[in-house]
Amino acid sequence: ANNNNMTSPKKKMATKEMCEQVIQLGMEGASQKMMWSTLGISKNTAETLKKNDPAFAEALDLALVHSQAYWERQILANVDNKGFNSRLVEIALRGQFQQDYRETRDNKVDVKAEVTIDFGKEVSDLISALKEAK
Repeated sequence: ANNNNMTSPKKKMATKEMCEQVIQLGMEGASQKMMWSTLGISKNTAETLKKNDPAFAEALDLALVHSQAYWERQILANVDNKGFNSRLVEIALRGQFQQDYRETRDNKVDVKAEVTIDFGKEVSDLISALKEAK
C-alpha cells in the first residue's frame, strides 16, 4: 500500500498554531530539527510545508532569525563569563547557520621548479629553424 500524498489533490498546509509555535521555538534558540521534533513532523514534511505554504515559510524564516539572534545575544551577554562554553555555542551556530558562520580558508600553494635553460643552444636552434624555413 503506497501511502504518499503525491496522489492527493490537497496540498499540505501548516496550521496557524504550527506557525506560532515555530516562531516561539526560534525565540528560545531552537534548531530546525528541534522545531520539527516539537511539531511532530519530519524534515521532508517541513520542506513540503515550506514549499506549499507561504505563511509557514515566512514563520520558519522568522523563527530562524530569532534562533540565531538568541544565540548571538547569549555570546554577547557572556563575553566576560569564563565559565560560558563559547566553543559549544560556536559549534551550534556553525551547524545551524552555515551560510553566516562558514570558515573560509585560502589555500595557497607555492610551487617552485628548478628550470635551467641553455639560451645559447635555444638561440642557435631557433636560428637554424628560421634558416630552414626560408
